[in-house]
Amino acid sequence: MLTRSSLAFLLLTAEDETAEGGMRARQNVIHELGLFQGKLGFSRAIILLEEGTEQFSNIQGIEQIRFSKGNIRETFGEVLATIRRELSSK
Repeated sequence: MLTRSSLAFLLLTAEDETAEGGMRARQNVIHELGLFQGKLGFSRAIILLEEGTEQFSNIQGIEQIRFSKGNIRETFGEVLATIRRELSSK
């Protein structure tokens, strides 16, 4: 999919518990985020970040759309606007 994609949305939800009791996204998703950022650029590899999910150290400055726990529907307008913005500039 990496070679055929021009835009990626990566869903980070609180799935794995840390030793300290926090909740983080699955590590394979973090890895895939980096792969897509390297291939597509930062503006086209967009994080959908669920409230309560631990933020990794360099998340600041990365394109992201946040949503409240269990309510991904609230991102739909922003996701659509991002698709329009990024694909119309191609």
